[in-house]
Amino acid sequence: MINLLFFYVLFLVILVNIIIKIIERKTRVREHQKKLQEIQKKYIESFKSGKIEELSNIMEELTKIYSKMMKHTIIITIFGIVILIFIIFGFQSGFYTVNVNNTTSILITNPILYNQDFAIYYNNSFLGFYHANYNIITLNGTYEPRLLSVNVITNTLPFNLPIININWLNPLILYIILYILSQIILLISNIIYSRFIKKSKIDNKNG
Repeated sequence: MINLLFFYVLFLVILVNIIIKIIERKTRVREHQKKLQEIQKKYIESFKSGKIEELSNIMEELTKIYSKMMKHTIIITIFGIVILIFIIFGFQSGFYTVNVNNTTSILITNPILYNQDFAIYYNNSFLGFYHANYNIITLNGTYEPRLLSVNVITNTLPFNLPIININWLNPLILYIILYILSQIILLISNIIYSRFIKKSKIDNKNG
């Protein structure tokens, strides 16, 4: 069964991609990349032709473009770090431990983690996988709360990847995997669009 945690992380990946695309449009990074290629080509041509006097102006243009692209890179980097911090604290916090009648219960205060799966460790020893009963995980026996380690996990992925389709896959690793996969899919889609669909539209228009 695929639990809700997977869909939470998937939604976050989609949201991040959408926001990054919006940032790219606002910073016009695609236009800057294209202009950068043109300026670099112009620089090489001027250098080869011996037009040294033009190189200074070209370098000024290059510096301006690099500055704008660096600004975009800094914005994306800060945004990425914020998302990773959110995942670490948002998906790995929100529970506390109580001992009652020779049993230890872990009470979950983070609604995202209700009815999720957890890997429980005690004093660095693995106790097992536990499924939360709404907002409570009940352990057999009494454990010292400070020695307990509670790690939320995703049990099953909706695609068959034996190397990573394992029980201890946590939200951070899941996010990284899904984000990389989404970037690969977008890259392939862009290649297909630019080489076939877009080219076909241009050829039909010119024809």
